[in-house]
Amino acid sequence: MINFLELLENGLDSILAIVVPLIALIAEIIGLFIIIFSLFKSTYHYLRVSLFHDDYDFHLEMSSGLTTALEFLLAAEVTKTILQPELATVLLLGLTFALRAAMSILLHAEMKTARAEKAEERREAKREEIREGKKAEAAQNKKAQAD
Repeated sequence: MINFLELLENGLDSILAIVVPLIALIAEIIGLFIIIFSLFKSTYHYLRVSLFHDDYDFHLEMSSGLTTALEFLLAAEVTKTILQPELATVLLLGLTFALRAAMSILLHAEMKTARAEKAEERREAKREEIREGKKAEAAQNKKAQAD
């Protein structure tokens, strides 16, 4: 029975030694693809904004992509820590987590500011529309009184 348990433990260690780095590698590759895709997408929207004066928040696009990629990189670091619970690995994990947390906070603040600015622009456009309507109404009243 003890031989079976030792064999099972060694077999699980062997499987983990193969599977865990593979999972970490897949998570890192996905994170890298997300960064590259976000970079291309943000560049495309930047060019549209620059050349055609389009209204699109490409900063938000890139920040969101980087934050998502950091989640995958964090998952890869957590997975690597399973096999190598050394101080350097744990510190790298902590640094990645801190970077992810900071980016999330900054992204949230940026999104909140962008939403507030857009809401203010809509309110100002509505006020301008009301002012123009009142001017047109006053002009019609003046014309009607003149007739």
